Amino acid sequence: MYARTVDQRTLTLSVSGMLWNRSLVMIDRETKSLWSHLLGRAMRGPLKGKDLQLLSGQMTDWKTWRERHPGTTVMVLKRTSKAFNREFYANPQRFVIGLVDGVAARAWPLDQLRKQPLVNDQLDDVPLLVWFEEESSTAYLFDRRAGDRTLRFERQDGKLIDRETASVWSAQHGRAIKGPLKNTQLEPLPGIVSFRKAWKVFHPKSTYFVVATPQEGY
Repeated sequence: MYARTVDQRTLTLSVSGMLWNRSLVMIDRETKSLWSHLLGRAMRGPLKGKDLQLLSGQMTDWKTWRERHPGTTVMVLKRTSKAFNREFYANPQRFVIGLVDGVAARAWPLDQLRKQPLVNDQLDDVPLLVWFEEESSTAYLFDRRAGDRTLRFERQDGKLIDRETASVWSAQHGRAIKGPLKNTQLEPLPGIVSFRKAWKVFHPKSTYFVVATPQEGY
């Protein structure tokens, strides 16, 4: 999900009908520049080299979203609405949620997150919280810094808590709901859900999270 304002000009983007590295290419009506949907970057045309601002969003199912945001509106795309449902993720090894920070990139394969749904991680100097909700196949990314304190999270009795203050958090919203940090909000990060093969093509130097295998005898 991107903001579509570039150099104080609001663009109207649509599908160009072309592919680049087997990935969708967008076109803007105003300059006819061609944009990579995975990079959010103009690859050809008058705006070549310009980047769209990546926004934080969630890729989830309608049932889960509606329960948490009952007053929301929705755009129904009849051609694709039947294809993108929970069965779309029947093979989670095909998908990752990835994050880019400057030139560094890191991805968390959904099959690995099914094995370990809570991950305290790091990308460059940004400490990350990754949470995966298997029922809806939804992955959440947050900066796990609260003020000048870096938190480390764990699950206790089905609850998400931080070790430093034992506050209880909503994993879906990144907000403390009980304890010393109540009402503290973690910053959501703009992760991108992608086919794993496509992520490798567009971010060849990306690192990947893999669940550690216990050593034999331990």
